[in-house]
Amino acid sequence: MKKKEDEMQVALFRALRSANIDDEAAAKAVVVVEEQIDMAVGRAIEPLKQQIAGLEVKLESGLKGMQTSIDGLKWYIIGLGSLMTGAIAVGAALTAYAQFIK
Repeated sequence: MKKKEDEMQVALFRALRSANIDDEAAAKAVVVVEEQIDMAVGRAIEPLKQQIAGLEVKLESGLKGMQTSIDGLKWYIIGLGSLMTGAIAVGAALTAYAQFIK
């Protein structure tokens, strides 16, 4: 992108020089035009920056909600796994007891 900007500046400077504008005035004009372009672009993208910031807030909020859901699911699975392990242990103990009392 910088190369295109440089090419535009050179082309503008040459055009001003070909219109018999002295070097100093042509250089100042190029700087002023570049500053005006920068300000216009800055104003034009400001609403987009605000939109992006709003989307970032929504995304962060959604990700926090997902993390909360994932954490809850993790604890559910841990609890269910513990319950199943306990049930298997009780079943094994009952089976062993049943074999013992036969």
